[in-house]
Amino acid sequence: MLESATETFTAPAAPSLPTSPLAAHADEVFEATSPYDGDGFRNHCRRLFLFTEMLLAQGGTPLARDLAYAIAMCHDLGIVSRGDTGRTYLERSRSLFAREMAGFELKAAQDVVDECLVYNHRLLPVPNLSPQADAFRRAVQIEHTHGLLRFGLPKAPVAAVFAAYPRDNFDRVLLDFTWRTLRHEPLTLVNGIFF
Repeated sequence: MLESATETFTAPAAPSLPTSPLAAHADEVFEATSPYDGDGFRNHCRRLFLFTEMLLAQGGTPLARDLAYAIAMCHDLGIVSRGDTGRTYLERSRSLFAREMAGFELKAAQDVVDECLVYNHRLLPVPNLSPQADAFRRAVQIEHTHGLLRFGLPKAPVAAVFAAYPRDNFDRVLLDFTWRTLRHEPLTLVNGIFF
């Protein structure tokens, strides 16, 4: 009986990712900018996209799927980018996104895209924040609490995302993120996360 149950079991498919030219370009930008080996950082961005997508669907909030993916893939690149300007890594991520995605028609208002990139690490709700940016903000919290916070999302789909895109070496990447931020812009830990 056990053998037949094992034989018929098939692992669930990984949640799908967009494949449009914008999404493919976002992947290229990520690969060209990220200095990290392993899958940890890449999977972090993909989990963020999938959690954001779930929260957008839950709230009936529109945002083009490939645009949400591009935002997720670029949201932390300001920490490691050398060619972008901004007072904080969040602003540099916005600068990188604007530079790299300039040739694409983005199906969202520029201020919504900017909010998604600048406010995604805020712990507390931001007054008058677009629902799209708030979905990114809450998705970051799902990601960093390993799914303990889910904002009403069912446990099984959240767990499936973590299973499909494992953390790999992401703890080491986070350690490097923290070191870079403490060394170069320590006030961002307060201004970007709490205020």
